[in-house]
Amino acid sequence: MRLLILALCSVFLYTFYIRFFKRIQQYEREEGLISHRSKTGTITMGGIIFVILPLFFIFYDLKTMNIALTIFLYGCLGFVDDLLITLKHNNKGISPTVKLILQIGIAGISFVLFLESNMSTKIDLFGYSLDIRWIYGLLMLGILTSSTNAFNLTDGVDGLCSGLSLLLSLGFLYISYQKKEWSIFYMIICIMIPLFIFWCLNYPKAFLFMGDTGSLFLGAFYAMLALYLNAIVPFILMGALFIFETLSVILQVWYYKRTNGKRIFKMAPFHHHLEACGYSELKVDFIFYGIQILLIVLMVLFYR
Repeated sequence: MRLLILALCSVFLYTFYIRFFKRIQQYEREEGLISHRSKTGTITMGGIIFVILPLFFIFYDLKTMNIALTIFLYGCLGFVDDLLITLKHNNKGISPTVKLILQIGIAGISFVLFLESNMSTKIDLFGYSLDIRWIYGLLMLGILTSSTNAFNLTDGVDGLCSGLSLLLSLGFLYISYQKKEWSIFYMIICIMIPLFIFWCLNYPKAFLFMGDTGSLFLGAFYAMLALYLNAIVPFILMGALFIFETLSVILQVWYYKRTNGKRIFKMAPFHHHLEACGYSELKVDFIFYGIQILLIVLMVLFYR
């Protein structure tokens, strides 16, 4: 009954949001794909619903409380960024440096909560148990920061980030089931339901964008699941597409600077390269979905 109410509330709130918040619009980059300039004016910040609504339906214990607080803070950071973009009528929100500092700050808060939850910071090396307590904090910082930025970069094609996130959720449902972490299992379902409704509205041609509000939230959510389920390696495997998207940007910038203007890809991240090669957004989605399904199957086969 709770999940049914959540689904109905999601449909109602998204319908209401699209109807009454038409002034909250996306502004495309001038240097972006020409085909994307028609997207200017599309309603954005739609991620705010799958950020806030599930918080009223989750069953809270110490783990889900810490996860919820961290991902909510990342969602708030994305919300401020989107709000500045909307108010300025351009694609420049919080400066990258300030955004990175705030991301690090939230990761620090998350690590303190992680320690206070008595979560293990030990790793096993050649039969020896080593407590890497504070180094684990750096690991947590790296995973949260890289994941939030990777999801933010991948959110560039209608239906891409939301669809991949839904598939990734299935992988984490499997892991939480195997570990009998039922509160986390239910938390994943609570976020999947409004995310699925959003995906239906975001699929090409999108009525609604999630904005940084949604992408930073999702990146933080799956990173926190990996940390609290002790599933960092499975997360790296399942998140290989997001890693590749980030690497395509890093390589593009490095090669561009090193060769005085030459490019490896027609445009980065890689999904924009495929678009520049003539692939429609729908084909890009199907290619990425297919690879994501394969990665999840591999994770299931090797993670037993």
